[in-house]
Amino acid sequence: MEYTQEENLLLQSYMNVSFITELTNLNFLDSKWYKEASFQDKYVHKNFPSIGIDNQGMILFFLYSMLVLPKELIQQSFPTEFQKVSETVDSVQSFVESTYDTDSDGVDYIRHIRNAVSHARVSFTSNREVEFKDNYRTNECTIRIPLRDFGKVLSSLQEIYVKYIEELKAKS
Repeated sequence: MEYTQEENLLLQSYMNVSFITELTNLNFLDSKWYKEASFQDKYVHKNFPSIGIDNQGMILFFLYSMLVLPKELIQQSFPTEFQKVSETVDSVQSFVESTYDTDSDGVDYIRHIRNAVSHARVSFTSNREVEFKDNYRTNECTIRIPLRDFGKVLSSLQEIYVKYIEELKAKS
């Protein structure tokens, strides 16, 4: 099947995230292949195991791939699924504070996390939490999620991709 540019972008993003997740699940950095590989950048080869595949930088990559891109391309097609992601964030967040008037009836987690990732306003506090800050004019929203629970957020985002891919497969 020939994919549109949008479909291709989303499929490749999902496959990259899934592939990296599988490498983590397979303990790739402990494999004979990795240990015997000849990297061009010896520093990366030697030191990457100390940070692991599922490191803080990878969280940002995953969020960009699974939240920023789909927000622009498919969020309107999956409102229930994105609402579930928001509910997941609400259930695991350790801190949330917003001065946005639009959040008076409930924080729009998806919008604020997406904006924070898009504008590089993400930090890791004492290696226990990831903090997202969305600032616009005089408004600010801060959301903190414990790293131990962050996989739940990523899993709920992954469910959107799985559903999207199933719909693509059904079309072909």
